[in-house]
Amino acid sequence: MKKTKVILSAILFALSSFVAQAQGGYAFGEKEITLFDFPLNTNRLEAGLTFGQVGSTTDYARFGMGGYVLVSGVYVDFVHAQPQHKYNHQVSDTKWNDTSVFSINAGYQIPVLSWLRLMPLVGYTQTNDGITDASTVEVDVDENGSSWYHHYTVTPGSRTHYFNFGGGISIQPLKWVSIHFVYSRYAIYGGIGLDILSVAK
Repeated sequence: MKKTKVILSAILFALSSFVAQAQGGYAFGEKEITLFDFPLNTNRLEAGLTFGQVGSTTDYARFGMGGYVLVSGVYVDFVHAQPQHKYNHQVSDTKWNDTSVFSINAGYQIPVLSWLRLMPLVGYTQTNDGITDASTVEVDVDENGSSWYHHYTVTPGSRTHYFNFGGGISIQPLKWVSIHFVYSRYAIYGGIGLDILSVAK
């Protein structure tokens, strides 16, 4: 937890320095600073990847991946840590005691500056225990080929539900790229995405 706080403090310090430069008119070539220009959100349609720790402050905390979508300032994401042995290539009578964790969060981006946004978030996190059965094989086939994995069965009564809340920051170093960091009660993660409308232009 101390390490997380140090990282968060460093990020906030870097951003505050960046904001101070922006107020001097140097960040991203801006000559005038406009605060809280909400119409900027109407022209953003983003999609990207999320990755980081899901299940924070529980006994299930571990690395997960997912994605996010942003439409006119409304932000929705998810982060999922799959069962530990789901993609193990062993086929046998073995049954592993595994866990799974996921978090779904939503919020709204507040455009403090044209390149800096704050995001209050609320959401839902779930942890569960289960069994990954090495004797089962399920196959996914798509245009990129096929992959196989073992079946995971959630142990009845093991699901634990959490109300998640927190906040994040998002920066746009280029008009078509966004990088963000989220710190919440049950998930700490970051993401990177593209503004689809800017790329299309």
